[in-house]
Amino acid sequence: MIRQPVLIQSQPKPYRYSVILIVTLALWHLILAGQVNLSVDEAHYALYGLKLDWSYFDHPPMVGWLNALIVPLSHSDMALRVIPALFFAASNLLLYRISVRLYPSFHWIGFWTLALINSAFMFQLLSISMLPDTPLIFASLMVFWVLLNLRESPCDSKQAFKNWLWLGFWLGVAGLSKYTAITLVLSLLIVMIIEKRFYWLKTKGLWLAVFIAAIMISPVLYWNSTHDWISILYQLKHGTHNELWDWNRVLNTQLAQAGVYSLLLFGVGWWLMLSAWFQKQTEVTQLLAAFTLPIVLLFAMNSGYEMSLPHWTQLAWLLISPAVVYWCWRHWQHKGVRVYVYISSLITLSASLVLNSQLATPWLPLPDNKNIVRDLHGWPEAIQQAKKLQTQYDSVPLFASNWTQASRIGWYAYPQPIYVTDNRFDQFDLWFGNPPTGTNGLMIVPSYEDIPPQTNSSGHFQKCSALKKLPIIKHGVTIVTYHFYFCENFQAVSYQGWVKDLNIAQKMMTQ
Repeated sequence: MIRQPVLIQSQPKPYRYSVILIVTLALWHLILAGQVNLSVDEAHYALYGLKLDWSYFDHPPMVGWLNALIVPLSHSDMALRVIPALFFAASNLLLYRISVRLYPSFHWIGFWTLALINSAFMFQLLSISMLPDTPLIFASLMVFWVLLNLRESPCDSKQAFKNWLWLGFWLGVAGLSKYTAITLVLSLLIVMIIEKRFYWLKTKGLWLAVFIAAIMISPVLYWNSTHDWISILYQLKHGTHNELWDWNRVLNTQLAQAGVYSLLLFGVGWWLMLSAWFQKQTEVTQLLAAFTLPIVLLFAMNSGYEMSLPHWTQLAWLLISPAVVYWCWRHWQHKGVRVYVYISSLITLSASLVLNSQLATPWLPLPDNKNIVRDLHGWPEAIQQAKKLQTQYDSVPLFASNWTQASRIGWYAYPQPIYVTDNRFDQFDLWFGNPPTGTNGLMIVPSYEDIPPQTNSSGHFQKCSALKKLPIIKHGVTIVTYHFYFCENFQAVSYQGWVKDLNIAQKMMTQ
């Protein structure tokens, strides 16, 4: 069994420094929040908050519901980042408590775990971004915390019954946040099997927890049942974009994760997740591996068909981080370990310094199609310019060539509709559909996308004429240039790919 948690009051210095670290980073990230526009995902989910529903095409509704708390009060970039900043700070504090509970012999385990996580490139980017992962991470940490309570409570006690209720609640929150919450259920089953806790199946609390979680995720099931299960089918096909499985995609996905999470967290983390099952006296690490290995294996296997985005595995790296820190502490006497930690820290902190300075004020003299913050600047200015051009062309509607552009245009031009010209069925087709064939429109294309936009092909315009360019310049550096086109004779989209295979696109468009 895991030892009883050490009271935080018995470790005033580590706890105090950890709180200072959390608060300092949260304040700094909020300062940065006002310096850049919304990312593609942030803008997409901000639109969720304006268009409330029981669920959405690509994700469950929690991220939209949370944004809906802010959008009636403010549409500013900074306001939309307050809730995720609070979530991330709360997740940090909870991770601290989990760390000191799992490894009480190392009093500084919580502080160094937070230092490791918050120095990683990816966690800094996501600390103020409202994504489905934002509530998922906090809910998953709470699931893990409640599991620890269950393991230490007498089976038939009132406290155990309360813990089962909380477990059902937090599983429901996770299920409302992201479909990958299903891995939490798998992890709980793994823990029950490896610890031989089959008596849980006989407890009323477990089945009540299942009932609570099922009731909580019923909005997702209801929405899907009324939309031909389009979201579930999309998720099932999402990881099989290509017919052939390719090791190169797997390797590139893993290299990307090593780069954004640090060599230390990635390398030692993978080693601990795999070795925990074959070594003695690794009960705690094995428990963490039960919650992390299913996630990294799922996306590692799927990346053979379609490269996984690095942030999809962030929950796994967050949960394995206490084990990584503890392993380094136990092996610190080895020179190789110290060198590895120093090299990883130097690379990670250097990358973090560049990232933070570039977010604060873009200064790197990079081409406007290679600047690392290129898509975080200039969207409000581009929309203002587009509105001026619309008045000159009979108020033609706005178009975008893909959903990533449409998300920013749709958010900053709200409440105007935004139409997407590609052949991919997505949330914008559910919201706006297509305008009539032959419609003229105005396209906004940033310099890192295809210029000029495609024409004379299915789902695109017959002709597009360049109107104007809008460079966004900071410190004499052109970060990005927005190109504006007047496009004529839009041809209605002919859906291809998985939507065509499922024969549901037409039905969705007529609803």
